[in-house]
Amino acid sequence: MKSVEQKSEIKNVVGKFFGDDLLRKPAKDTWASQRINTKPIQDAVRVFGQTNMYVAHWSREGKPPVVGQAWNDGDALQCAFACDQKVFTSANIGTETIQLLKYEGDHVTNQFYYEWIPLSEWKSASKTETTRELVRSGPVSPIYWKEKRILGSYDVAAQKADFAQAENFVKVSEAPTLGSMLVLVRNTGGGPAGCTCTKCAAKDLKQAKQLIVNDWGDFYVGNQWPFDKPIVKALNRPLKTPRGPEDHFVALWYHHGKPCMGRAWNHAGKIDVSFVDAGREFTGDVVGSMQMIVELPPTAAGFEYCWLPYEQASQYTDKDFAPVHMSHVAPCVIQIDSHEILGSVNLKQERAEAAFDGRVLTLDGPKIQNLKVLCRKDRDDTVVI
Repeated sequence: MKSVEQKSEIKNVVGKFFGDDLLRKPAKDTWASQRINTKPIQDAVRVFGQTNMYVAHWSREGKPPVVGQAWNDGDALQCAFACDQKVFTSANIGTETIQLLKYEGDHVTNQFYYEWIPLSEWKSASKTETTRELVRSGPVSPIYWKEKRILGSYDVAAQKADFAQAENFVKVSEAPTLGSMLVLVRNTGGGPAGCTCTKCAAKDLKQAKQLIVNDWGDFYVGNQWPFDKPIVKALNRPLKTPRGPEDHFVALWYHHGKPCMGRAWNHAGKIDVSFVDAGREFTGDVVGSMQMIVELPPTAAGFEYCWLPYEQASQYTDKDFAPVHMSHVAPCVIQIDSHEILGSVNLKQERAEAAFDGRVLTLDGPKIQNLKVLCRKDRDDTVVI
């Protein structure tokens, strides 16, 4: 029997003469069971450009599997699938459990990363492609219709896709329309653009294109505070709150499908949060799962965060910056007398809200013009995703 040292030496020799590719483990997807109407798992794979849409799989007894979309609705997972000319949702799919695509670690530990590319690009390169492999669940693959913002199920052999658009079943078979949609692939050719792992950091980053993307990470209220992650902080300094100086961090929560911006803070080493919706504060375990922005380093980001007055941030013409927002709702520091609290502002309704110790504070109209709103300012050499 060979010793550990002998096995390591053999591995080094094989890698030296035949390349590391020979030592790669086969890329493998992980589908994790998820009960509907319960707290979503961590590390679920998100759909391209979406903060609250995840790749889901439904195994049907005696029938082919279906790919669809799942989302977090107030800490209760919901889902929608399209098949058999019908739309199936959490209420009528006939099972309590589905599967979510999960990705833990990075491209170094997994030896691949997920990438969304146009279907036409995958088709044109599929015969010679050696680093990209289509993610499949039986005969179907995830496919994202960007213009409609819906995730569906693409039948690879039949070259058609089924989507659940609200309560409507939609089938698409036209090649030009399908070609512009995005499919999910496993990429074993290095790391993703803007990767900050130690392996990619050793490469020449001067020639690398930078990204314009807000990196929203999934977290749970009550879990350990993520000291290892650079979470975006309000005004980049402690705020002057009624309790004294406090660090407030930008947070996002979906309440019945509605995005709510609020604040998170380190409470005795644990995550705590506060959000306002419909004039009411939501905090603690009521919130459950939420998201915070993890700030990308300058070598990877194609932008930088800044806090600008509302009257400047709300102007959408001839500028190289824009507010960070979801459905017109952006992070905003509310100022009441001499106190500062991180809350949100609705750019369309011109109303700012925050809560502190159970009291909801609201400002609107002229009173919000000087409040600071989180924006991002573009940098050169960027690629928008």
